[in-house]
Amino acid sequence: MSRTWNTDSTSSTRSAEKFGLDDKDSSSILVYKYRKGLDVSSQEDLCKALDKDPSLRVTRKKIPRGDSRVEVKREDLWNDDEKSEFSEYPNSKSGLASVCLPRSVWFKRMLFGQFEDLYIVSPETSPSNSLNGSPESSQCSPSATWNQSAAPDGTAPQHAAQHTNNNPGDQ
Repeated sequence: MSRTWNTDSTSSTRSAEKFGLDDKDSSSILVYKYRKGLDVSSQEDLCKALDKDPSLRVTRKKIPRGDSRVEVKREDLWNDDEKSEFSEYPNSKSGLASVCLPRSVWFKRMLFGQFEDLYIVSPETSPSNSLNGSPESSQCSPSATWNQSAAPDGTAPQHAAQHTNNNPGDQ
């Protein structure tokens, strides 16, 4: 008969250590995925998702008791070091999203004190590397937009100009 060694594991995942999460906590939390939407999850599931995609980060924002909406600002995506370093940037307080809390979450927040924090999952970006994560860098280039029938080498096909000088009344 073989026996296995049975211990309580105290090791935690990379994301749990990095973001101060409890990878064994299965209680419900409110997670806002930047530009994707709102979800009720657990810290355990959040750690798994963050470990799968190391390009993501998570921050927390307190949900004021009684509020049915939470305003997510650019500075809410930053960790404490980045907040102190970049707080003077002109767009640090710019609004990114107005998250409407589902009624069930709002009631549980009011009656039972659940959902104290909004966990904000976003790409790992900061003002120091904002060109890589800016909305402008993810947009299509004008050539891709206007030359939809581009040749395989990326150039636009040559079309013969076909203009006719039609005046009103000409047939």
